[in-house]
Amino acid sequence: MTSYTVRNISLLASLFTLVVISVGAWVRLTHAGLGCPDWPGCYGILGTPTSDIELAEAKKLYPDAVIDTGKAWREMLHRYLAGTLGIFIFYVSYLTLKYAKHVPKLLPISLIVLIIVQSLMGMLTVTELVKPTIVTIHLVLGITTATLLLWNSFKIYNFTIDVRVDKKLTKLIILCTFALIVQIILGGWTSTNYASLACTDFPKCSDEWWPSNMNYSDAFTIINLPDINYELAPLAYNAKLAIHFTHRFGALILTILFSLLFIYLFFIQSNQQIKKIGYIVLIFFVLQVTLGVFNVVYSLPISIAVLHTVNASILLMSMITLLYYSTYCIQK
Repeated sequence: MTSYTVRNISLLASLFTLVVISVGAWVRLTHAGLGCPDWPGCYGILGTPTSDIELAEAKKLYPDAVIDTGKAWREMLHRYLAGTLGIFIFYVSYLTLKYAKHVPKLLPISLIVLIIVQSLMGMLTVTELVKPTIVTIHLVLGITTATLLLWNSFKIYNFTIDVRVDKKLTKLIILCTFALIVQIILGGWTSTNYASLACTDFPKCSDEWWPSNMNYSDAFTIINLPDINYELAPLAYNAKLAIHFTHRFGALILTILFSLLFIYLFFIQSNQQIKKIGYIVLIFFVLQVTLGVFNVVYSLPISIAVLHTVNASILLMSMITLLYYSTYCIQK
């Protein structure tokens, strides 16, 4: 098998990860995260209970559960897709280790470790009743998986550091990428705490530029959370308001940083290939901001909210691509 084929398989796995992320977002946004109260099965079976006998048995096993077959099959769809992704990643890691020996072994091994940890987080999402900390970590690790698979596809070819690297540009890209990661984490925290509609107006928030009744003391508690069902969105409104506004403020800071990056990309540096990648980043960044505004203005439509999550992943992947091609040159 050629390196070109292995690279394409790794790239395909990265794209498939986006599918899993999108279905996971759909599950979360339709409140189906606890559609199956057990793991890895669903009400004691590998599928979903549909027949009268299966439904009766499910009720016997979980008498307090409200059985929603729609939520159950959405949750199981996500699990089966995640399981398929796990097999895919093991295969990609094996191929990388065997046919791309120049790639640091740490990269494919990290992918294996990551998917194992993701499986554990998927289980904890259910057993810990969708605690925001667990669900946010699960989302961020999913995006990390897609990004590492993309990076793996880049590294499968021989690359060496280009002496013509623009160090100022590289530092600016790294800064913007770090800020984007922080914003993605904030976005995950906003979604998992059901704070996306804490402000329903834009650009103001609760008809204020800086809301006066925000509760930050409860907004970012990540440990020692009580053992309750977090799908019921128990957090107080003032805490949700603080979370939502922080995510908005983070978006403002990110817009400033990315604006500086685009100025440097299009008006200061002269590498045409980097400019082309920069235009791709610009498209996904504008789309991400637009989707974020639409989430508020149109009261969080499922389709737009899912796209907002997936596009965040794509934006990060495009930034990683920009970082890679601004730092390395191809030696075929």
